[in-house]
Amino acid sequence: MANGFSAVIPLQKDNEDGFYSLTKTLAQNIKQNFKNLVLTCPGERIMLSDFGVGIRNFLFENNSAILQNDITIRLTEQVETYMPFVRIDNIEFIDQSEKIIGLRIFYSVPSQNFFDMFEIIKPIL
Repeated sequence: MANGFSAVIPLQKDNEDGFYSLTKTLAQNIKQNFKNLVLTCPGERIMLSDFGVGIRNFLFENNSAILQNDITIRLTEQVETYMPFVRIDNIEFIDQSEKIIGLRIFYSVPSQNFFDMFEIIKPIL
C-alpha cells in the first residue's frame, strides 16, 4: 500500500496507490485543501456549515470596491479559521465589462517555504 496524505480530488483510480491516487507531498495537500476552501460554498460541507468561501457566488457580480472588499474579508476569515498556517499575499481581481469574471489568489506557507497561486476564471461564452 502506498503512502500519501489524502485522496486527490476529483477522485482518480490509481493502481500504484491503491484504489485512489493520493497527494504525495505536503505542498500538494495544502494546494488541494486551499482549492477546496475557496470553491466550497457555505452550507455545502456536512457538519461544518460555515466552511468555504463560495467564490463562485461572487463571480459575475457588479465589480465594485465593496464587492472586492467582501471577497477579501470572506477569504481572509476562512483562511484564518480553517488554514491558519496559510498567508494570503495578494488577490488580483480580473474584470471585464464591469463584471468580476475571475481572480488570482497568491498565497504562501512561510513555515514550509511554499508559495503558490490559485486562479479561477469564469469563461465568457
